[in-house]
Amino acid sequence: MRENRMFNVIIFLLGAGIMFFMALRSVLARRRLCTQGQKVTATVEGTVQSRDGGAYVLAFTTAGGSHRLHYPKPARGKSFAVGDTVTLYYDPDDPEKMYVEGDQATLGAEVLYAVLGVTLLVLTVGIAR
Repeated sequence: MRENRMFNVIIFLLGAGIMFFMALRSVLARRRLCTQGQKVTATVEGTVQSRDGGAYVLAFTTAGGSHRLHYPKPARGKSFAVGDTVTLYYDPDDPEKMYVEGDQATLGAEVLYAVLGVTLLVLTVGIAR
């Protein structure tokens, strides 16, 4: 019985570690984009269906020309209308890495990872007793 309890403690600690890692990775990636990425004002031109679901078409112009990026449309939260402007941070070397300032879906995911990590730690303490 003791071996089973120890196995559960290890599994829960691993799960908590993974959740904290995911939260930290997301926060650091967002922070890196905001500090080292290109900051532009983009206009929402509409939506498209991509292999990952719905996405906003964000258009902006830089010294390198006109650009259009597809930003994932969140399942919930604030939606954008055609013509809205947003502050976009993106990596010019890898435009797939982008963040719209104030995106509640991204911030919510980071909080969810952290809450799940704490929950798993609390459950681990309960199992260990």
